[in-house]
Amino acid sequence: MKALIADDEDYTREGLIEAVDWEKFGVDEIMQAVNGAEAARIAQWFRPDIVISDIRMPQMDGIAFAERLFQTCPESRIIFISGYMEIEYLKSAIQLAAIDYIEKPVDLLALDRAIARAVEDIRRINQGKAAVEEYYELQQQKLFRLLTEKEVDKRTLGKLFQETGILVKGGCFQCLTAIVRRESESGGGETWRTELIKEMIQDAGFGVVSNYNAEKRQYEFIVSYQEEEQYRLMPLYYKILDRIPELCIGMGVEAQNYHNVHNSYKTANMAINCAFYQADQRLFGIDETIMQKTFINPSIYGEFLQVMSESTLHLEQWCKELFEQLNLRKYYHKEQVYTLLIAFFNALYQKYPYLYDAHPSIRCEEDIAAYMMELGTLGEIRDLFFQIMDFMKEYQQEQSGYSRIVCGVREYITEHYQEESLSVTKIAEELHLSSAYLNVLFKQEMKMTIKQYLSNYRLDKAKRMLEQGYDKITEIAEKCGYANANYFAKVFREVTNMTPMEYRRQNGGDES
Repeated sequence: MKALIADDEDYTREGLIEAVDWEKFGVDEIMQAVNGAEAARIAQWFRPDIVISDIRMPQMDGIAFAERLFQTCPESRIIFISGYMEIEYLKSAIQLAAIDYIEKPVDLLALDRAIARAVEDIRRINQGKAAVEEYYELQQQKLFRLLTEKEVDKRTLGKLFQETGILVKGGCFQCLTAIVRRESESGGGETWRTELIKEMIQDAGFGVVSNYNAEKRQYEFIVSYQEEEQYRLMPLYYKILDRIPELCIGMGVEAQNYHNVHNSYKTANMAINCAFYQADQRLFGIDETIMQKTFINPSIYGEFLQVMSESTLHLEQWCKELFEQLNLRKYYHKEQVYTLLIAFFNALYQKYPYLYDAHPSIRCEEDIAAYMMELGTLGEIRDLFFQIMDFMKEYQQEQSGYSRIVCGVREYITEHYQEESLSVTKIAEELHLSSAYLNVLFKQEMKMTIKQYLSNYRLDKAKRMLEQGYDKITEIAEKCGYANANYFAKVFREVTNMTPMEYRRQNGGDES
């Protein structure tokens, strides 16, 4: 609380400051004034809770000051002190609802009791104001919920419009949804942003109600305006974004009346979903692409597990294509994408526990989802994924004991063994080396030529396919890079002393 002491006698002011135990009353700021005029000026900006004022002062007496005080600070509580107990002054004090009228020299016990009554009055007023504000806030939230529902009780809605008086019932409406990609250094939680955005919208002359959606960690607003004022909305939104640099805003479609606010709310949520995909933008509207109701195919996870069992290079390429496709399909709800990609990371870390050394923020299984949910865009998740991929390749290269060049040859063969035209020359060109040098280096480390390694790799792949029994022999030959089924059968027999069909029967493959 704040106190103002007005008296033209210095020793009286200083004596009251020293004699009263202000701390027990919760007073932590005290100002002094030497006359009524100065007290009136100070009160305008200081806005004291408790005022102790002498009656007789130069320039402006205590009564005139009190009348001026209550014009600007009607909730202040005043205590008069005076060396003269005059009836007229006493009557004026009573009319001004002064807490007390105490004669000089001041009885400190009487003053103590008067201050206590003033404090009690102020706390009662503040409690009442808090209750009114709480009720008003609840009514605003109720209005927000009712407007954003498809079916509403018109009578209840009409009553809330009248009680709150903050939205223009007969005007137009637009819903906004805002998120924070990265928390600012100042922090402060959601309250200050909500209040600042509301204040900026109201200062622009528009009505607004708000809601904070804790589950989605997003700020939600309904703005009301007259149709002819619509052109002022976009400049206002950009002004808000300039004021809060970490914010992104999704705009719903315009609702010509309050019956269609639910549709504006729905489309605002669709629009803000684009912030997950488009890291270079901060204000989002809607278009035909984000109106599509499409869900991610759940079979993608099974495909990922299958690719994960193959080479790291193949996995990296597959994921690169997946991220490209996700970025094109910005209508996928980001919650779906988070769920899918968290599942990918969980599978990777379960298969390769050494990955827990790859990133300082992921040290255990619980860290995976927690850290990824803090990443605000698909691009950030993509960067994390390929950071993990780089770590995997480096680790596997170290563990294999082979040089970077030999690992590159092996990975290239893993990716391209299905191509009939694959040759040592093509691999050498890809690695920017001569065929002769590459062959010598490869044979030194692998104890076989590149051609022998490629042949063995293709045969191993063919054997796995034969054991599974899903594909025809001609299909297996094509998938493994052989010119035709006859050539495949010839090579296979030379190595295994049996035909592909005999191998399939012997190893439990399906002959159908």
